[in-house]
Amino acid sequence: MGDDAEHTKEHYFYLQKMKDNIDFMLSHFKSQHELFPRTILLGDKKRWKVMDFDVNERNCSDRIFAYFRIYKFVDCRINAFPYRVKHSIDFDVKNMTSTSLIMIDLDMEYFDSREYLDKRLTKILNKLSQKFKGMANPTVLWTGNGYHIYQPLNGIVFEEEQIFHNFLPYLNQKDLTTEFMRFAEKFFSDEKADPQHHPSINNCLLRVPGTINSKNGKAVEIIQKWDGKLPNVKWVAEDFFDYLVDKRSLIIKEKKRRNAQKKSITYDSLSHSSNKSIDWIENLLQVPIEDNRKICLWKIICPYLVNVKQYAEDDAFQIAENWLKICDRKKQLQIHFNYHAYLRNVLRKVSSFYPLSIRKVREELPDLYKMLQIKQIA
Repeated sequence: MGDDAEHTKEHYFYLQKMKDNIDFMLSHFKSQHELFPRTILLGDKKRWKVMDFDVNERNCSDRIFAYFRIYKFVDCRINAFPYRVKHSIDFDVKNMTSTSLIMIDLDMEYFDSREYLDKRLTKILNKLSQKFKGMANPTVLWTGNGYHIYQPLNGIVFEEEQIFHNFLPYLNQKDLTTEFMRFAEKFFSDEKADPQHHPSINNCLLRVPGTINSKNGKAVEIIQKWDGKLPNVKWVAEDFFDYLVDKRSLIIKEKKRRNAQKKSITYDSLSHSSNKSIDWIENLLQVPIEDNRKICLWKIICPYLVNVKQYAEDDAFQIAENWLKICDRKKQLQIHFNYHAYLRNVLRKVSSFYPLSIRKVREELPDLYKMLQIKQIA
């Protein structure tokens, strides 16, 4: 009887501790534009659940605890950012999620020993402290096979600063908060963080102390607790700016390389005569077709006239328009099809793209290829 009572008492204290741990993790998000709604992840089957807003935040925390308990606290995590991360109306800046957290994932798999892993952790903590003027004292968790480091920040929405907003066309993520998180993880770890870790504002899952990591069956432990201070993200804004400049330069350089590569392509159907022509496309320009006319203009005729024949836009427009007119006599164009606007739009977007080769037409547009064969164009 005594053992049962002792077990019940221990279980009660364990559950109370888990409630406290959930509250502790939620405290990391107090500076964000809203605490709820927020997603959580449950169990090794990775079930997502949205915790809706409640005027009483205690109710939200209790619901998280209830779900964690159902899943026996295995692989239960909380997303670092709210469920609503972008404005629903059409503002110039869609992102409303500030750079309010740095997360660094150190995985034992990428270190020769625990000793080297611990040394890297120390270097990261020192660099955080140095950059944030001694105000960085992050939460550090031991996950059973590595460390997670969580440093809340007094953040900003970088898109609202014009010099940062200018970088958006060069980002696949489409928001600077995601880009900042990925920069910060590489910057503070000297690129020694888990290379498979790619956090975003929609998916940045934080483990909770006391939950179970199914990869090793061990409970997540607190090594160091965040002290509640919020260092200002502007202290690393210059480093982030330099990172974006370098990234933009690499993207521009790669784009130029690809364009040069495209221009160097020699089509098997391109004649070697001085005026450069592709026989089957020249034939196409003399023969009306009943279908696939838009795609012919977009992928064959307009790129051919601009980048092979090198006609000026107005001259290319005239030739393409004449071809459409003979097609119209064969089969009337759609009544509401504004071909003038369509042609101008295609000609302006041709850039340095070359027309499809006949081999590509055969592979990608088999219906068109069959029609070209029937009309003895190709």
